Amino acid sequence: VDTMSQSPMDNAGINPTQVSFEEAGLDMATVARFVSAHNRKPGHVAFIGRADSQFAGNTKYLFLHVLEQEPELNATFVTLNQEVYSLLRDKGLPVAMYPETDALTALAEASCVVVNDFHYRTQLMHLFTNGAFVLQLWHGVGFKKIGFVEAETSEHMTPEKRDYLRDMYSGYDAVISTSPFYSRNLFATSFGAGEIWETGYPRNDVLLRQPSKLEFLGSDPKLCGRMRHIRTERRIGLYAPTFRDDGGDPFIHGVLDMDRLESFLAANAMTLFIKMHQFCNTYTLDESPYIQILPNSLDIYPMLSQVDFMITDYSSIYTDYLLLDRPVLFFPYDREDYAQRLREFQFDYDEMTPGPKCFSQESLQQALLEVAQGRDLHRVERRAALKRAFGHASPRSCAKVAAKLKLAALGRVHAPMGRVATG
Repeated sequence: VDTMSQSPMDNAGINPTQVSFEEAGLDMATVARFVSAHNRKPGHVAFIGRADSQFAGNTKYLFLHVLEQEPELNATFVTLNQEVYSLLRDKGLPVAMYPETDALTALAEASCVVVNDFHYRTQLMHLFTNGAFVLQLWHGVGFKKIGFVEAETSEHMTPEKRDYLRDMYSGYDAVISTSPFYSRNLFATSFGAGEIWETGYPRNDVLLRQPSKLEFLGSDPKLCGRMRHIRTERRIGLYAPTFRDDGGDPFIHGVLDMDRLESFLAANAMTLFIKMHQFCNTYTLDESPYIQILPNSLDIYPMLSQVDFMITDYSSIYTDYLLLDRPVLFFPYDREDYAQRLREFQFDYDEMTPGPKCFSQESLQQALLEVAQGRDLHRVERRAALKRAFGHASPRSCAKVAAKLKLAALGRVHAPMGRVATG
């Protein structure tokens, strides 16, 4: 296995250090000029890309939906990534490269700003968004502590990080949620937001219907077609381990013998795709029909419907995958160390993870053997977890969020603090 290092990020998916004006390519005069010269325009919406610079996640899918289905809204995607900028520009989509003039104008004139994490603040974009309605889409629901809960209850919390978390999780006009359970126990307790919109996650619509051509931007339609072909001969699995704050991962920790795993997969008619977290190291393997490593930056969601089973550890991707009602295997080989030293859990791990818990390659392969034999021992648990996470799922999350966003963008909503709005 060959590796290439990535830049370390914090557990919220951003670098907690705020950049300077010089690093952001700005100066006080530019900020003052834009703030004073531009008024917010009803119906103008700025979508800010992710800290990892992928064209993926909830912002991607909501942005594309708004372009196609909400002609009253004037949407612009703001990115710091040249590849994403070129990708969208070449398709004729409204995109702006921060901190170029058109990006600053889009931010300064937006009546609504849609974000997926915090990096718009560390990159000083928030200087141009004051006064706009800020919608936080966030990027996953699972069982780890985040936000205010992490700040106030974690054992190894420094004063600096506590202040950082309090600040970054505050000041939103709305945050979206996937269910009453997560509204009550995660978003209401971890975020400072005026309203919680129980709409579901926009990115999950493509799990429940066919992706459009535009939704394959940032993904790989050819790979999706190849996966369809592989499924006629073998089961397809996805291994998606989470990011660890110390930079560790299953390859660094040496917990998998890849030659032995490949032989097992070949003998049991399986192909395993490995998708590392976007902030993890990048790995390559010799070409094999049984184990293939996908690019870290790939948007996997348009092809999740081609995956027959998933392996993960602490990543919230398994929660979304519950929508397909297929086996999930958990491989938390470093569970005790992870929970004590890296990320504390808000909810009980065993209760929240509806699948076998594998702590070694041997137990993982035993669980995979059950999948290969068509034995699904955790379906009842999965369906209970699905109901808790999503209630009644449908491929209309984009439409639900967009309907509320349109009201906010056109100046027709001002929510009281903490109100939960469903539908």
